Amino acid sequence: MSFDFSTFPVLETERLTLRALSLDDAKAIFGLRANKEVNEFIQRETPKNLAQTRGFIDSITELTANNKGILWAIQSNNSEELLGTIGLRNFETEDNYAEIGYEIHPDYQERGYMTEAIKEVIEYGFSKLNLKTIEAFTHKNNIASITLLDNQDFVLQTEREDENFKDNRIYKLSK
Repeated sequence: MSFDFSTFPVLETERLTLRALSLDDAKAIFGLRANKEVNEFIQRETPKNLAQTRGFIDSITELTANNKGILWAIQSNNSEELLGTIGLRNFETEDNYAEIGYEIHPDYQERGYMTEAIKEVIEYGFSKLNLKTIEAFTHKNNIASITLLDNQDFVLQTEREDENFKDNRIYKLSK
């Protein structure tokens, strides 16, 4: 199994467009990735300026061009504002597997946007990429993320541990 993202798959829901990131998104991505509330349960280096954010966007563009992962900007159809991101990566073609990751700005949380986005990405992963398994790694105290995963029928993998982040829990969804 191989992937071809040379034509970026734009996904649409009732209220959202999931599209490719562009350098025009740098300010919104900086606001998202530097936000303390967004980063409360994520261990990553936060960008210090727009130049670092542009570097992040360039790395995502390269990842997609090399068919190693895909990250969508979650954009409101009403305001065209960037609300967050969602993506698939760490593909294992032998097992038809990918990991899903997501983040949404606190101003847009608890409105059902991420539920819409994750449903669309899961459907895309299973139907278009022929994935058999999608996993999510989330912090044990990130109740919003755990609830989102539970509502999408992901199952906690109690016997497994995230080797890199001991406080993460692994959730699995099979086709």
